[in-house]
Amino acid sequence: MIPADTLAERRAYLEGGLTEISCGHCGARVRARKASPQQTSVQWTTPAARSCARLAAAAGGRPTALVPTCPELRDSIDGAVREGRLEVN
Repeated sequence: MIPADTLAERRAYLEGGLTEISCGHCGARVRARKASPQQTSVQWTTPAARSCARLAAAAGGRPTALVPTCPELRDSIDGAVREGRLEVN
């Protein structure tokens, strides 16, 4: 059994600071975090990965986790930062 404090730390590491962002192009909803101006973490849900044609095309049949990201989603994340909906922590 894993101690509760270890589980809480793990959840905070994996989920802390994530904000739901919608792609302005296809509407895919992902969770994103900005740890610095250069570093962005994106958690794609299965429905979001299925709805993003650019991600699927870039993956070319490989797991989508191996694709850096979708350019339109990147634009949406950058816009969320500019608008203050996603903070750089």
